[in-house]
Amino acid sequence: MEFLNEYIYDEKPENVSEKVHQNRMNQKKEIIKTAFRLFGQKGYYKTTLEDIGHEIGITRAALYRYFSSKDELLFQCHKVVYEFALNNLKQLQDIQSPSERMTKMLESHILSYFHEDFPLSYPTLLSLSSFPEEYKNQVKEYRKMVEEPYFKCLKDWRCESPDQLKDMDDRIIINTFFNAANSVPRWWDGKSDPTKIAKNVVAILVDGIKHVSS
Repeated sequence: MEFLNEYIYDEKPENVSEKVHQNRMNQKKEIIKTAFRLFGQKGYYKTTLEDIGHEIGITRAALYRYFSSKDELLFQCHKVVYEFALNNLKQLQDIQSPSERMTKMLESHILSYFHEDFPLSYPTLLSLSSFPEEYKNQVKEYRKMVEEPYFKCLKDWRCESPDQLKDMDDRIIINTFFNAANSVPRWWDGKSDPTKIAKNVVAILVDGIKHVSS
């Protein structure tokens, strides 16, 4: 889970040495890494802080030095995934062709699940309706930030080629795209080439919103 090194970092307090701070960050990453795995294997509700602590050899009390609750730990798992997604999207926004940009964004979204341990991390993402109230609004904001480039892409596409896309509600299009893309880790056979799968799935999705050429 090397992606954790990029997306989990706290500012070093002035009264703490670099070595101590780095050790603390390594422990925090290990906790989140273990939470990803256990939430994926057992489910969020069946995983306890004791389970996570036992896996990495620390007590529940020691876990509270890093996270105030299991809910906060779940939010941090969400945060890592969303920031990873936002970084990937940012790198694709210079693509001028809306159809190519949409294709690349969706392919990147699917392939992110095959980066390191992302297929195992996917089950940690609870539906928003069941997410702890304390963090629900923050998750909503992250979700909006991830969706915004897709809505903008559809808008650009309609402006550039107004007759190319079917008359569909953009919200329905985006929700369908995400539902289809997010389902890929569930049915992947563990052997097929992820890149080929991503290209095939995205071709089906993107072609589905276009008018059929005569």
